[in-house]
Amino acid sequence: MNQQTTEWSEGVPRMVALAERFAAEGQMNLNKLLEAAVYAQTRRAAWRYRPEVTAESMQAELETSLQFLKREGVTTELVAALDKGYQGLVEGRSTDLSLNDAPDAFVCRTCGHVAMNAAPDRCPDCGSWTGRFRKFVAFFNGDNIEPINPVEVIRLFARNAEDLERLVDGLPEEQLIQNPAKNEWSIRDHVAHFYDAQEMLDTRLELMLKHDDPELAAVAIYDYATEEVGRPENTADMLAEFLDLRAQSITRLGALPLVDLWRSGRHSEFGRITILRQVAYLAYHEQTHLAEIEGLRRRFA
Repeated sequence: MNQQTTEWSEGVPRMVALAERFAAEGQMNLNKLLEAAVYAQTRRAAWRYRPEVTAESMQAELETSLQFLKREGVTTELVAALDKGYQGLVEGRSTDLSLNDAPDAFVCRTCGHVAMNAAPDRCPDCGSWTGRFRKFVAFFNGDNIEPINPVEVIRLFARNAEDLERLVDGLPEEQLIQNPAKNEWSIRDHVAHFYDAQEMLDTRLELMLKHDDPELAAVAIYDYATEEVGRPENTADMLAEFLDLRAQSITRLGALPLVDLWRSGRHSEFGRITILRQVAYLAYHEQTHLAEIEGLRRRFA
């Protein structure tokens, strides 16, 4: 392996890891740019192979790819589905695989584990929560984009609150306020972040329902998590207030006419966002914090 290949194979995965760190810190525009850079580098690297990968060479190329994926220990179910496609080429079939043979794939954004048919509740490799899985569907030239399912988003939003309550349950205040290391959040800080994000959502929801395309102020809620202002002093009381706010929010979202979920507002960092996109963002983002809280609780255990 030459130096250029080594630098690429190390540099691109490291950029992905950095992009994930930016996402975990709430810096989603830096995450977006790095994800775009990684995609661009991958496509540019593939560009030079395009003349070689022809209709006549597909069978041999897929066989080589399968051998590579097996060596890398990629999920057996994914390899088996690809192998069915390979066998079809060997037999001279030109039709695509059926959905039964090639179900949708779900890839863990944390460690790359692949699940078929549905995302598991927890990643069997790294323990990430279901909201950390990216779904891959058959969608021509759309980068697997599909409409967000409002029912699934609201259901996840509700379940996150239940999981937060479960993870905090039984821990004394002295453990809840304990910082694992310098500049790292305590469990109380994470709970405060849930609380602040919910208040932010309620404010934006009110604006977007009452006004057409209102201006949405950018709020640095990450900076507020460690500040002891405007919330109950006791973590249990703060959690109780958050759970009440979340329950009211879920009831309100569930009662909205479907079309209202696409009402929008303008955000200085994210551009035009809809109510549904805002709720989905929070629901999936919260799963990152739930995993961190779970890790802290495990230390205390």
